[in-house]
Amino acid sequence: MIKLAITGKAEKRILAYPLLKASSIAGKTAFLTDDGAYKRLYKGSGVKGMLENITIYICPELNDKTAAPILKEVLEEDVEYLIIASDSYYPADVKHILMFCEQNSTFMGNYIEDVVDERDDITLATISVVPEKISLVPKGFKIHQLQWKAQHLPYLCLTEEQQELQPLKEKQINQLLTTAFAESYRMKPGEFQQLLKRKRYSYTKKDERR
Repeated sequence: MIKLAITGKAEKRILAYPLLKASSIAGKTAFLTDDGAYKRLYKGSGVKGMLENITIYICPELNDKTAAPILKEVLEEDVEYLIIASDSYYPADVKHILMFCEQNSTFMGNYIEDVVDERDDITLATISVVPEKISLVPKGFKIHQLQWKAQHLPYLCLTEEQQELQPLKEKQINQLLTTAFAESYRMKPGEFQQLLKRKRYSYTKKDERR
């Protein structure tokens, strides 16, 4: 099982939704988060739900101890990809981390240099209404700077209202997700870009008629 993480103190749904859609096409996917907002994706108010073919786990106090039984269950279900979204938690054996923050100066309260020194399997990104150029960036490291756009909120609302994942037609975000995760999915950048753009297969309706 490949574990991937989106972490940092920013609105992560704008990255998680298109990644979940693409991942569910690539293989069996589960999603673990400490953010109760993701309950909007499935029926009922429990801490576990289904969206299309993705199992979603909500764990408000997410840490290694509370995540352990969920990880065990996910392993038993032969999940290929586990995506984790949390402000600050990610397991030590995660394949790749996308750290996503609203403030340009620090990531999760740490200076950029400290984060980079800790591990090298990370991608850094910021999002803001009006991005400010970051002047102090560690040599040889790139920080992706995104800007909130008018179409982002309708995309989030429509996804939650219909409880159906759709591709996000946003070049910057798709490029960021490709940079961060294409290699983890064992795909070339162009292949992963196409995966992000693809609509869901029609097999779901066919399966329901069987």
